[in-house]
Amino acid sequence: MKPQLEKLTFETSSSFLARRFKRAYFDAPWHYHPEFELTYIVQGTGQRFVADSILPFTEGDLVLLGSHLPHFWRNSSEFYQSGSQLSAESVVVQFPQALIDDFLAKVPDFKSIMALLRQSVFGVQFSQETTEKVRDKLLQLPQLSEGFRFVTLLDILMILSQDLTPTLLASAAYRITIDDAETERMKRILNFTLAHFQEEIPLETIAEIAHLTAPAFCRYFKKRTQKTYVEFVNQLKINHARKLLTDSELSIAQVGLECGFHNLSNFHQVFKRHIGKSPLQYRKINKKKGR
Repeated sequence: MKPQLEKLTFETSSSFLARRFKRAYFDAPWHYHPEFELTYIVQGTGQRFVADSILPFTEGDLVLLGSHLPHFWRNSSEFYQSGSQLSAESVVVQFPQALIDDFLAKVPDFKSIMALLRQSVFGVQFSQETTEKVRDKLLQLPQLSEGFRFVTLLDILMILSQDLTPTLLASAAYRITIDDAETERMKRILNFTLAHFQEEIPLETIAEIAHLTAPAFCRYFKKRTQKTYVEFVNQLKINHARKLLTDSELSIAQVGLECGFHNLSNFHQVFKRHIGKSPLQYRKINKKKGR
C-alpha cells in the first residue's frame, strides 16, 4: 500500500518526541515518516497495519517501526458507532536517524540497541513479558524533563533490545516505493475495503475504485502488498472473527456470517489456514486465557 508522508517537528530542547494521545478512536491515516517510532497501546482494540502485515491489537501492544515503514492503527467497528463511550489511547515515541548516527552508533555499549534498530525495518512487536518491563517507563516518558526523558528512552531501548522472542511484522519480500498518486489510489482501496470487507466485494467494484481494469488491479495489488486481494480481505475477516470468538457469545456459525462468510465450511477452512486452529479450538483456548 502506498502511504502518505508525515512531517514531524521537533522541539529545539529535545532530540525526540514523546507524546500521549487520547481520543474517541485512532485517526492517523496510512502514512510513513523518516523517524523511528515506538507505539504503546494504553487503551483500545482493532487492527494494526504495518507494511504488508495485518494483525489485531489490544491494550499492551508495543511495536517499534523503522524509518519510512508505512503504518496505521484502525480501531474496531464499535469505536466508530454513534454514542460510543469507548476511547483509544497510546504513547508514541518518535526519534530521528540523526540521534542514531550522532550518538547511538558511536557508543559500543549500545550495539544491542543498534541490532534492534536494524530489525525495525520490518517492524518489531515485543513480547508481553518485555512490554511489562517498560510499561511504566513509557507512561512516564512524556511528562519527564529533557535530560531524564533521554536517559529513560535509552533505558527503554536497552530493555527492548534484550527481548528473546520479538515478532517481525513485515515480510522479507516487502518493498516500499513512494509516489503521491499511488498513495491516493491505495488510500481509496484501503478505505473502501475496511468499510465493506464483511460484504461480498466484486473484483470489478474494487478495480473501479482504483481506476483500473480488473486484471491490472490484481497485478497492482499483489505487487504492492505481496498478497492477492482475496487474501487481504480474508485476513481482515479472520482478524475480526478472532475478536468475536474471544469477546462475544455468538455461535461459530453466527461469527462466520458476521465476518462475511456465508458458508460455514469455507469459514472453518479459511480460519484454520490462517490461524492453525479451528474457530472452536481458538475460542476455547482464548476464553480460558481471558483474552
